[in-house]
Amino acid sequence: MEIYLVDDSADYRLLVRTIFKQFLPNYHLRSFQGGMELYQFLVLQSSPDYVGRRPALIVMNLKMPAIDGLELLKLIRRTPDNIVTKWSTIPVVILTHSSSAEDIQSCYDAGASSFITKPLEFEALKYLLETICHYWIDYNRLPVLSSAQVPDSSGKH
Repeated sequence: MEIYLVDDSADYRLLVRTIFKQFLPNYHLRSFQGGMELYQFLVLQSSPDYVGRRPALIVMNLKMPAIDGLELLKLIRRTPDNIVTKWSTIPVVILTHSSSAEDIQSCYDAGASSFITKPLEFEALKYLLETICHYWIDYNRLPVLSSAQVPDSSGKH
């Protein structure tokens, strides 16, 4: 299962990669340094010719330069479905230092699956990432996308 991590902090991405390598080796982590990088990759994945891994889960920071997490979330939810991926149902977890009620409400309004404040301690982060992966990938079930559900170029089913 592929998990996308989007965070503008190279140190944080390295920390998360280390946790995945040591404690969550059954999951494949792909990290992106910002919203623009992930969005460009999603556009590539929307091509019918794309044959790489699809995300089972997206974990992203909220406060990032260029395209922040809220804008990226809106873009993900508006990305056209294809034969393999229904972007509106892929779980997106906001993992951020923010705990403002306004940020929380805005993210859920935009289609976030979960909003979590980043823990400060290593063990707490490790436990949180294990919990997120187990819940969203191992236990959660997403609808299966059939070819009848994929809109053609005119937007019809």
